[in-house]
Amino acid sequence: MGSADKQALAMAVKAPLLAIGPRYDVNRDGVHYIAVKRDRDTGELLEQPPEWLSDKMELLGCGTDADGNHHRIVKWQRQGNGEVMTTALPSADIGERAGWALLRKGGLTLTTDRGGQARLAHWLQREGSTEWHDIVNMSGWQHGAFVLPNGDIIGRPNRKMHFNGRPKDASAYHPAGSLADWQSTVGALTLGNPLAMTTIACALAGPLLALCGARDGIGLHLYTNSSSGKSTCADTAASIWGDPQRTLHTWSGTALGLTNEAEASNDMMIYLDEVGSGDARKIGPAIYSMLNGVSKLQGAKEGGNRAARSWKLTMISTGEVAMSQYLTEGGQTPRGGQEIRLLDIPADTGPYRAFDHIHGRSNGEVFADELTRHARSHYGTVGRAFVAWLQDNRAAAVQWVEKSQQRMLAAVPEGAAPTVRRATRKFAILSAAAEMASHAGLTGWTVEQAIQGVETTWQRWMQAFGIEDRDDARLIDQAAAVLQASQYARFVLLPMNDSDPLVPNLMGYKRYTLEGEAVFLVTPGAFKGEVIAGYEVRHACEVLYRAGMLQRPKGRAGWTVHGGKGVGQVYRMQLQPHDGEAEE
Repeated sequence: MGSADKQALAMAVKAPLLAIGPRYDVNRDGVHYIAVKRDRDTGELLEQPPEWLSDKMELLGCGTDADGNHHRIVKWQRQGNGEVMTTALPSADIGERAGWALLRKGGLTLTTDRGGQARLAHWLQREGSTEWHDIVNMSGWQHGAFVLPNGDIIGRPNRKMHFNGRPKDASAYHPAGSLADWQSTVGALTLGNPLAMTTIACALAGPLLALCGARDGIGLHLYTNSSSGKSTCADTAASIWGDPQRTLHTWSGTALGLTNEAEASNDMMIYLDEVGSGDARKIGPAIYSMLNGVSKLQGAKEGGNRAARSWKLTMISTGEVAMSQYLTEGGQTPRGGQEIRLLDIPADTGPYRAFDHIHGRSNGEVFADELTRHARSHYGTVGRAFVAWLQDNRAAAVQWVEKSQQRMLAAVPEGAAPTVRRATRKFAILSAAAEMASHAGLTGWTVEQAIQGVETTWQRWMQAFGIEDRDDARLIDQAAAVLQASQYARFVLLPMNDSDPLVPNLMGYKRYTLEGEAVFLVTPGAFKGEVIAGYEVRHACEVLYRAGMLQRPKGRAGWTVHGGKGVGQVYRMQLQPHDGEAEE
């Protein structure tokens, strides 16, 4: 033994003994707990055989979500296929049934022994890295980067974060084929087909909404009877982000479920097929919720309210009838706000129904089948490339949207209702998205072709929708229908005789002019509760006055007139236009 070795041995003998205590050991076989026990004879502390607690896990760090809830970030391999799983485990669930269930659902096996679970809970809370992360549950723009539903991050976030979203099928957002494959098939075949080009623009507009400060989302509802090609156009849109078949959702669900799916599609597009499968009573509110992008106010278990969640998205929906007609047939009254959020787009206006050009194919059906096949084979590349382009051109993107809106608003017919102008602003965002993606070389179209495609669909929408205020038109129709249905059964004819009239569910009184026209004196309760039910009183009176159905009293600010002895204050109405003012 050399002198150096002797010196090292002497130092080792003099070194203080390390205290032996319980510890954890993580190796390829899993997480183990190693207890210590004092030997009865020697008094020496001895390590006991390792106790297996779970499959191997790695603790990557910790962080809080938008609600302030603390999490531990855990990584493991799923039992069976070895898929790498990473989740943010709520600290409040560690050691509880909910926490163990979350880990088991992810394919992690762990001990069923209560003592072992207690020791594993201690390890999850106290061991591993404590590197701080922001826990994000939504896709889209997050901390300067863009998060896809499968967890892929485009760009470099400005702070450490962990995506903890749970889409129904994360793998559906993995790309298939190359960008060039999509351009030579889907991009080439949709060129010259305004409806398909516009649905693609709708998908591209998702990440643009937040950048340009849009107040709400944009939805397109493609409607016509079956076998028109509308679902093919919707599939081409879905191919921008992922697999059209696996990213497809259904209207048949609860309002909360639909809202959750919308939240999971933040800054992207949600694809909903066949509105006829849903419940009209739930779909109307769901449209507002999904495209308004704000969650319901919810109370927290510990008191107070949870932080409201917000999102922005675009939407493609399909059905055999217009959404407004579907809601009406379901007993719901569509409102202009719904019609502008989810725009009814006729899907049979081209020479080949949904298509204007079939690029040499024998018929529209053959063309649609081929386009569908390509959209379901090449997907998930264009959206990624467009987001990367937007990250480098944020300021230019905002200016592009503004110019597109100015151009299209200048083409709106004079006298168009405010709802038409709002819808035009939305079409302009779609146009800007298609223009920018084409300018970036992503679609295979020129900028001029992109503009022509979207603006053709806009013109066709405006031709079907009209330029008048649809809510006002519905109010006039509703008021006329109520008066016509009730004029012979619920109005007392004036002058009355001495006996009290026996009219059940009285709406008011009726007299005839010298020309034989009926004048209805409607009681305030019937006027507000039936004639204009669902509409604000002041605005409704103005609309009916302009339509020639309601007379304004001379010299008074209100809308009621005195109907005479025994009648009281009433609204004076008639089905035929009048000269505008009523005598007291």
